[in-house]
Amino acid sequence: MAGLWPAGWEAARAEPMAAPLILTLALPPALQRAADERRAIDAPEAARHAPAHISLFRHLPGPSLDTLANDLRALARATPAPSFKLGSPLRREGMWMAPAQSPDADRLRETLASLWHGLLAPGDKAPPRLHLSLARATGRTAAPHALPAGPWRSPALLLWRHGAARWSPLVAFAFHR
Repeated sequence: MAGLWPAGWEAARAEPMAAPLILTLALPPALQRAADERRAIDAPEAARHAPAHISLFRHLPGPSLDTLANDLRALARATPAPSFKLGSPLRREGMWMAPAQSPDADRLRETLASLWHGLLAPGDKAPPRLHLSLARATGRTAAPHALPAGPWRSPALLLWRHGAARWSPLVAFAFHR
């Protein structure tokens, strides 16, 4: 779906594979640009590996791509675009991040976790802490610049294949308008 993927990250042909899949909320274009520009300055190695994102699930089974895609397509068509706000940068687990507050995204994730209960890896079963990663905290004492808080609306769900060098875009699922 043109216009839903971050600049420079074009969707590849979706094929079943063993590599884990990652489900993210698409960021609105203005926020995507601002976050990617910040990451390119504050975390260039991370920016080359993946665009700025808010992850919903990080370890979905690659061989279940068709099932996951069918569920996501149906859910996105029936779901209004979730809104979210970004908090001030905070340091957690060796990185600086902007917490994302979104009751809409929390409900969406709960619905998907219930649908995919038998497919989820332990990390994806844990309660989510939605956030937008900003920079590695290693050697950095000052917080990176905050991004505009919003409120923002996510236009779509994005499904990615995890790669050692770089994430590969697979399928975008636009929310109901």
